[in-house]
Amino acid sequence: MRRLSVLLCALFLVATAVPAAADPSPDPVPGERPPLGITWATGSPYCVYQYSEDVVKAAVDQLVASGLRDAGYEYVMLGDCWQAAQRDAEGRLTARASFPSGVPALVDYVHSRGLKIGFYSGTGAKTCSGQAAGSLDHEDLDAQTFAAWGADYLRYDTCYSVNGDAPARVKKMADALKGTGRPITLEVDDYDRNQSPWLWARAAGAQVWRTYTNSTFNFGYSAGSLDRQYGLAGYTGPGGWNMPGSFTFSYLDTAERQAKLGLWAVLNAPLVTDMALAADVTLPVAELNNPDIIAVDRDWAGVGGHKVRDTGWTEVWTKPMSDGSAVLVLFNRGELAAPISTSVADAGLPAAPGYRVRDLWTGDETETTGALGGTVGRHAATVLRVWPVSAAAAPRTSLTVELPDSVPPSQPVTATVRFTNTGSTPVTGAHLQLTAPAEWQFDGAAEATTPAVEPGATWAFPVTLHPVSTATQPFKMPVSVAYATAQGTRTTTASAEAPLLLAPDQPSTNGLLNTQPWISTENGLGPVERDSTDNGHPLTINGKTDTHGGLGAHAPSVVRYYLGGKCRQFTATVGVDDRGPDGTLGFRVLGDGVELEATGNMRHGDAAQHLVVPVTGVQVLALAVDDASDGSACDWGDWLSPYISC
Repeated sequence: MRRLSVLLCALFLVATAVPAAADPSPDPVPGERPPLGITWATGSPYCVYQYSEDVVKAAVDQLVASGLRDAGYEYVMLGDCWQAAQRDAEGRLTARASFPSGVPALVDYVHSRGLKIGFYSGTGAKTCSGQAAGSLDHEDLDAQTFAAWGADYLRYDTCYSVNGDAPARVKKMADALKGTGRPITLEVDDYDRNQSPWLWARAAGAQVWRTYTNSTFNFGYSAGSLDRQYGLAGYTGPGGWNMPGSFTFSYLDTAERQAKLGLWAVLNAPLVTDMALAADVTLPVAELNNPDIIAVDRDWAGVGGHKVRDTGWTEVWTKPMSDGSAVLVLFNRGELAAPISTSVADAGLPAAPGYRVRDLWTGDETETTGALGGTVGRHAATVLRVWPVSAAAAPRTSLTVELPDSVPPSQPVTATVRFTNTGSTPVTGAHLQLTAPAEWQFDGAAEATTPAVEPGATWAFPVTLHPVSTATQPFKMPVSVAYATAQGTRTTTASAEAPLLLAPDQPSTNGLLNTQPWISTENGLGPVERDSTDNGHPLTINGKTDTHGGLGAHAPSVVRYYLGGKCRQFTATVGVDDRGPDGTLGFRVLGDGVELEATGNMRHGDAAQHLVVPVTGVQVLALAVDDASDGSACDWGDWLSPYISC
């Protein structure tokens, strides 16, 4: 605690050396642009995260000193539990004891630093926490109170709405705020009722609405929120913005932060950092203060960002920009680096002799004739802005490696490195350097050189490795190519990665696969479960269970079994689990990477399908659940009675 106090004190001393800005004027049109700022305790149901007047002031000073205020992060939004549980004798909201100077003094402090302030309330008599007063039957009084204080923003939860009356309650507060004459942006926080506020919040008078009920503090929940945004692009735009969730950065590494910010920017989402945790008192300025990302977020060309490609673990999202350019996000949600293919066609750009490309995280500028793919690391994203104009820049290149889906730990592995010149001028003197994974060594040379790679050409280099002993770690082979262009020398890197096939003894007799060991699993949300799904819930399809149990998966998912060529047939009954009433997914059975059977897309309520799949000679059986290319939210799929005949 002493350490935190010292840090806050230090931040205060540094920040107070910065000249104070003039009081900001309220937005003439609330919600004209997606808001940027900070908050506390987003979605905390029990006021677990306590914050005080001093904490808020220290964060305010940090916004100023860091340059984030000048970059556009202008809102300081108090979370639930800033207010006391009871109103005062006149029925007005009052602050908790942790705000000893009072609300007017805090508002003045925030405004004096050139920032805007937001408060929190709810449609019920209590807020979501159950420990603070809400605004039910006090809407006019609370709106007048907020306006008198100088509020600029109100976060409004719907936890205690009943019988579908949330739109009416929100409209009552929106009308009350409008009646004060002070422009105050209204955000609808629908945490636990799943009331689809994007369908009605704008009409009710709100300017921001949450499109994901959970907090998005870690990568898994952030990816889950992204899945919920599929199909919502038409609900966002000036005057009203989809809010997929705030940022709690201590749970994310640098690559994950950059991926999330890039995706949120393409969605025109509010960029709001949650500072509730002690580990989050220091803002991640390096990521937040990226002018290219902020420019994407606040640019509105009439169409929201949307997904154009989905292979399960990799996705491509795009957004048109008002100057005729477009942004592409190559997103890898998987646990291993992966190649992602895309082009200017995915961005909807017109035909042109050449295209200028800017990597928004590295600042690197290149030119291409159309192709834009490459290798993207785990939990990472490449964010590109592309203009349909020729540029005097180095040609864009891509470096990828073709590998088997899984690597046996005791057998040789052959990979093919591909270095492609997608620009309009040649590259020369390309030198390839390979680094062997731990426990592996090359059968031949680990480097090679080619004189030139012409525009549109690919240099392919096969390489074979064998394990020094039985490998025990996933296969990860770093690759780099250094080359020369008319603009100077450059280097591109990639990583060839594949899961290690740690094969147990293959089944020697008939049996249920949910009772036998697997080689490896990948799952969209949580682990693959035996005989249950979603943290222990029974496997149920259309109200029916199976006494033999099965595997509970969440798209995108793959479960691999080693058969060793000893089995004849696989059978299972598959369908969308009742845990996912909005689920849409498909099941596939693969043998040694070749698709043997597929159900096509299935929805919740569809009849279960019974699969009978010959597997004679198959070494590795893979059971895959795909997300039907519409995001994986609610996509729980069941493999009931997965039986192997050997």
